[in-house]
Amino acid sequence: MKVCHTLICFFFLFSLQDGSTGLVSAQLPVYSVIEGENVTVECSFASSRIRKFFCKEPCRQEDILIETTDASAQSGRYSIDDKDGGFFVSITQLTKSDSGRYRCGAGISSTRTSVKDIEIIVVDAKLDGDPSAEKTIDARTGGNIVVECYFTRALVNMYFCKEECKGEDILIETNSNTYLKDRYSIRYIEGNPTGVFVFVSIKQLTQSDSGRYRCGLGRTNSQDPSQMFVLNVTDASTETSNQSESSMKRTKGVILYVSLTLGVLVIVSSLSVLVFCRKRICKDKKPHEETQCASAPEAEDDPSQHTYSEIILVSVGSSHGGFHGDAERVIYSVPRVEASSDEPPLYSTVNDPQ
Repeated sequence: MKVCHTLICFFFLFSLQDGSTGLVSAQLPVYSVIEGENVTVECSFASSRIRKFFCKEPCRQEDILIETTDASAQSGRYSIDDKDGGFFVSITQLTKSDSGRYRCGAGISSTRTSVKDIEIIVVDAKLDGDPSAEKTIDARTGGNIVVECYFTRALVNMYFCKEECKGEDILIETNSNTYLKDRYSIRYIEGNPTGVFVFVSIKQLTQSDSGRYRCGLGRTNSQDPSQMFVLNVTDASTETSNQSESSMKRTKGVILYVSLTLGVLVIVSSLSVLVFCRKRICKDKKPHEETQCASAPEAEDDPSQHTYSEIILVSVGSSHGGFHGDAERVIYSVPRVEASSDEPPLYSTVNDPQ
């Protein structure tokens, strides 16, 4: 599992009353994690074959995030693993709402339980003093930001300011470890063994909060150490509207693409059907034409198949049948047809003009 966090070895005394155990913790390690990353917390006490749990303040029964008697277990984003005589608790994909105090514990019963309290701070950015790597933080209206500023040495005073850091641009200036002013806050934590961590935050962001900020130690008008970052706040409603318009454009593009594809498929299918039909019609006509053409020579070669006969011109005189000399000369033609044919004989009368 990828572990991305900073353990700030800062300890202070505080009392965290647990409704079930009544135990009081003494030392509090702080873990600083960038939003979206993972964190692994070490619970350094023996845990073999006993109940192990991890909960968030105030650690009532309904606040238990994961518990098990096994060597390892997982529940959603939370997991427990036994390692090197103790056990570790991991949280994945941290969000701002994960910031707060936690307790991990192990024991045989609620009255015989060892516990360890920790704090997790989820931040938007970590500034480590590299001037060439100025951070730009993008945020939406109505949200909040938390930035960690790291310094190698400690000074009494600390501040948080905007732009030129003069007059009203100085948002907070204090020598207290923690200070709140309107929507702004600053918190000072000493590292172990060296170094200082300063956490600054802004709540209920507006677009007018966009600009350049500085968190530092000492005085604002001196060469004392400081860290800078740029905040860019966009209107959440405008961004939502832009996303909707972009989504609509993508949808229209998909519909147009599908329509064009279907149109091309219809045209191609129609052309294919047309070509197929034309080939089929030509194929059906070709044998018929060949049959008609082939039958003609057969009738021409076989005279018995003719339904006509030659015409013989006969001179009809008065001695045959007593006809006048000027009587019409008629030539008869008898068709050659079978006697058994039911159809009437075909004949014609031909007049000889002579």
